[in-house]
Amino acid sequence: MQAKEKKLIKQVKRGDDEALKELFTLYHPLVNKVLKGYYLRHYDQNDWQQEAMIICYEAAMVYSERKGNFAGLYKAKLTNHARTLVRYHTALRRRTYNNSVSLERLDLQSINEPKRSELAIPIDDTYNNFVKSLSRLELIALLTILGEMSVEYVINHLNIGAAKLLRARSRTIQKMRNVLF
Repeated sequence: MQAKEKKLIKQVKRGDDEALKELFTLYHPLVNKVLKGYYLRHYDQNDWQQEAMIICYEAAMVYSERKGNFAGLYKAKLTNHARTLVRYHTALRRRTYNNSVSLERLDLQSINEPKRSELAIPIDDTYNNFVKSLSRLELIALLTILGEMSVEYVINHLNIGAAKLLRARSRTIQKMRNVLF
């Protein structure tokens, strides 16, 4: 097997694609063993196999008999690459993306427009006075600001124009700033 491996590596270095496939097939059990230890949400078996074949090619290109055996080099490169992919996909800035769900997977029928929230009676007089100072339109604008109602719902179902709602939101925010600051 050692002689066959050396022959295949030499052929890969000369650009023989069939030799690369054969070398990759030779190390397929090693690939499966290494990749079982890692999971990426958007990587299926074919993606992993393609990545492993690329790593096999890279390992064959840099392999030197004087520096050890090919299996050790290939396993180390494959493990390092898998760890790099996992680190990349679990980075803080990608965490939101990784935890997201596509709209196709959501059951849109079960999502209803939220009703006026069941807000607990606020204890703070400042908040009470602020809410009492708002008109009906400004209360609706406050609910859109807080995310309790969507702008689309207000425009389509409560028959309030977009410009009118925008002005009401502006007034509400201004009143909120006056109360808070």
